[in-house]
Amino acid sequence: MKETIEFKKDIIFKTTIQEIIELNVTHEYKVLDDVIEGEFHVSGEYKMTEASVKHEEFLYNIPFAIALSERIKKESVNLLMDDYTYEIDKDVLHLKMKLGMHYEEAKIETEVKEEEINSIEEILDEVEKPEEEIVAEKEEVKQEIEEFSKKFNMPDNYITYKIHIMKSDETIDSIAMKYNVRIDDIKEYNKEEIYSIGDKIVIPYFKHEE
Repeated sequence: MKETIEFKKDIIFKTTIQEIIELNVTHEYKVLDDVIEGEFHVSGEYKMTEASVKHEEFLYNIPFAIALSERIKKESVNLLMDDYTYEIDKDVLHLKMKLGMHYEEAKIETEVKEEEINSIEEILDEVEKPEEEIVAEKEEVKQEIEEFSKKFNMPDNYITYKIHIMKSDETIDSIAMKYNVRIDDIKEYNKEEIYSIGDKIVIPYFKHEE
């Protein structure tokens, strides 16, 4: 990737500038945690008046900073001078400099957390509320689970379930092993046959009759 970053700097000389005879612009920099800090080194020779035979030398160091976003891989950053131009106004040198910032984009990994829904009692026991509110919430949660069960045709011996979000390095086999359930049970409660990253997978838990 490449971004072009433009800087405008005014350098005030101690005398008037009739003509720039030679101009060199170089730079150096270092990459910190979230910023690039550097300096432009501006050097050369100029004439103070049209009749001047002697050329005056000049050297100026101009600091600069570039903010880095999280998407930029810091160790890959390379700053190159693309171009520079200038104009003279009496004793002021107006500089325009363009740096080309070359870099690789960093891979920002977003951790996908597993959503887990436990039994009604486990959910409500953790919340201290008046008894009438707990009763009302129990009924509401029961209705939600019944509707969910009907949607997936869950049997009567079903007691709890979990929702697992598919990750990049997972398969149905590894998920079944993780939750200690049968692959056939997972397939029975999920409509998809091929799963992609980010898909929500129902993990059933059964109350087996003794």
